[in-house]
Amino acid sequence: MESINKEFVLKVANELINIDSPSSYTKSAINYLKENIAKFNFETTLSNKGNLIVSIPGKDTSHTIGLSAHVDTLGLMVRSIKSDGKLAFTRIGGPMLPTLDGEYCRILTREGKIYTGTILSTTPAAHVFPDATSAPRKEDTMEIRIDEIVYSKEDTEKLGIQNGDIIAIEPKLQSPKAALSNLDFWMIRFLPVL
Repeated sequence: MESINKEFVLKVANELINIDSPSSYTKSAINYLKENIAKFNFETTLSNKGNLIVSIPGKDTSHTIGLSAHVDTLGLMVRSIKSDGKLAFTRIGGPMLPTLDGEYCRILTREGKIYTGTILSTTPAAHVFPDATSAPRKEDTMEIRIDEIVYSKEDTEKLGIQNGDIIAIEPKLQSPKAALSNLDFWMIRFLPVL
């Protein structure tokens, strides 16, 4: 069996992870994969729903092996713009909301603009809000503070942000050493079946 270039795999994985791709917003990730796969001269096609299908010829044509992977990630969507300019959101793909408190995000507008922000509890500071540490983290008690000077719904709307805009959660990347260790684990576990 040929050895796998781990550094190359990690480079591609790192680049792919940094492409915003919440469910329903995967076109950029699909295009990235399509361009990189073309470098290996493998045939690619798109399904009617935009899924990338890659055909890799094998040495044995007596049977076909199929693998499936996904490039969509968990995300959020703008549910509404609050009177103070912050964003109410709804989940895409079911992220666990308590884990998102304090995470950075990007708001992707229909016009192609990208704004950054922070996902926060509506009671984010214990020295101001007595229930800051005990308040539940759910859609109705969390919001997104945009990294722009906005004081009203109208200020946020002037940025081009609208209900239904996609919100990508900032990815958390592992250290190269941890990533290599995880890659070794998955290669040992799954490559023998190929």
